[in-house]
Amino acid sequence: MDEDISRLKTTVVGLLSDLGCNGATVTEDLINEMCRFGASELHAVAAFIGGIASQEVIKVYIYIYIYIYIYIYLSLVHCMTFKFFLTKK
Repeated sequence: MDEDISRLKTTVVGLLSDLGCNGATVTEDLINEMCRFGASELHAVAAFIGGIASQEVIKVYIYIYIYIYIYIYLSLVHCMTFKFFLTKK
Protein backbone atom coordinates (compact mmCIF):
# COMPACT_ATOMS: atom_id res chain seq x y z
CA MET A 1 0.00 0.00 0.00
CA ASP A 2 2.98 2.32 0.55
CA GLU A 3 3.80 2.06 -3.14
CA ASP A 4 0.25 3.06 -4.04
CA ILE A 5 0.41 6.07 -1.73
CA SER A 6 3.62 7.35 -3.30
CA ARG A 7 2.25 6.79 -6.84
CA LEU A 8 -0.99 8.59 -6.08
CA LYS A 9 0.85 11.46 -4.44
CA THR A 10 3.09 12.00 -7.47
CA THR A 11 0.10 11.72 -9.80
CA VAL A 12 -1.89 14.30 -7.81
CA VAL A 13 1.04 16.72 -7.69
CA GLY A 14 1.59 16.32 -11.44
CA LEU A 15 -2.10 16.80 -12.18
CA LEU A 16 -2.34 19.91 -10.02
CA SER A 17 0.72 21.43 -11.69
CA ASP A 18 -0.70 20.63 -15.15
CA LEU A 19 -3.94 22.37 -14.23
CA GLY A 20 -2.05 25.44 -13.00
CA CYS A 21 -2.83 24.93 -9.32
CA ASN A 22 0.77 25.20 -8.16
CA GLY A 23 -0.08 26.45 -4.66
CA ALA A 24 -2.72 23.81 -3.98
CA THR A 25 -1.88 20.78 -1.86
CA VAL A 26 -3.69 17.60 -0.93
CA THR A 27 -3.51 16.37 2.64
CA GLU A 28 -1.75 13.16 3.52
CA ASP A 29 -4.90 11.81 5.20
CA LEU A 30 -6.90 12.20 2.00
CA ILE A 31 -4.36 10.30 -0.08
CA ASN A 32 -4.07 7.54 2.54
CA GLU A 33 -7.86 7.16 2.69
CA MET A 34 -8.16 7.00 -1.11
CA CYS A 35 -5.55 4.25 -1.26
CA ARG A 36 -7.11 2.33 1.62
CA PHE A 37 -10.60 2.49 0.15
CA GLY A 38 -9.42 1.70 -3.38
CA ALA A 39 -9.03 -2.00 -2.59
CA SER A 40 -12.44 -2.35 -0.95
CA GLU A 41 -15.53 -3.90 -2.48
CA LEU A 42 -19.24 -3.22 -2.24
CA HIS A 43 -20.12 -6.45 -0.45
CA ALA A 44 -23.90 -6.24 -0.76
CA VAL A 45 -23.70 -5.72 -4.51
CA ALA A 46 -21.16 -8.52 -4.91
CA ALA A 47 -23.37 -10.89 -2.92
CA PHE A 48 -26.45 -10.00 -4.99
CA ILE A 49 -24.73 -10.46 -8.35
CA GLY A 50 -22.97 -13.61 -7.15
CA GLY A 51 -26.27 -15.10 -5.97
CA ILE A 52 -27.92 -14.49 -9.33
CA ALA A 53 -24.96 -15.92 -11.23
CA SER A 54 -24.69 -19.02 -9.06
CA GLN A 55 -28.41 -19.70 -9.36
CA GLU A 56 -28.19 -19.60 -13.14
CA VAL A 57 -25.12 -21.86 -13.17
CA ILE A 58 -26.86 -24.43 -10.97
CA LYS A 59 -29.92 -24.43 -13.25
CA VAL A 60 -27.74 -25.07 -16.29
CA TYR A 61 -25.72 -27.74 -14.50
CA ILE A 62 -28.73 -29.81 -13.37
CA TYR A 63 -30.55 -29.36 -16.71
CA ILE A 64 -33.54 -27.57 -15.22
CA TYR A 65 -33.04 -24.35 -17.08
CA ILE A 66 -36.15 -22.24 -17.45
CA TYR A 67 -35.88 -19.28 -19.74
CA ILE A 68 -36.13 -15.94 -18.05
CA TYR A 69 -39.04 -13.82 -19.22
CA ILE A 70 -38.42 -11.03 -16.74
CA TYR A 71 -35.47 -8.68 -16.93
CA ILE A 72 -34.51 -6.78 -13.82
CA TYR A 73 -32.70 -3.49 -14.22
CA LEU A 74 -30.72 -2.72 -11.07
CA SER A 75 -29.62 0.89 -10.64
CA LEU A 76 -26.93 0.90 -7.97
CA VAL A 77 -26.61 4.67 -8.15
CA HIS A 78 -30.25 5.29 -7.21
CA CYS A 79 -30.75 1.97 -5.33
CA MET A 80 -33.83 1.11 -7.37
CA THR A 81 -34.93 -1.87 -9.45
CA PHE A 82 -37.20 -1.98 -12.46
CA LYS A 83 -38.86 -5.10 -13.94
CA PHE A 84 -39.38 -5.59 -17.65
CA PHE A 85 -41.71 -8.45 -18.64
CA LEU A 86 -41.24 -10.18 -21.96
CA THR A 87 -44.05 -11.97 -23.74
CA LYS A 88 -43.75 -15.50 -25.04
CA LYS A 89 -43.84 -15.94 -28.79
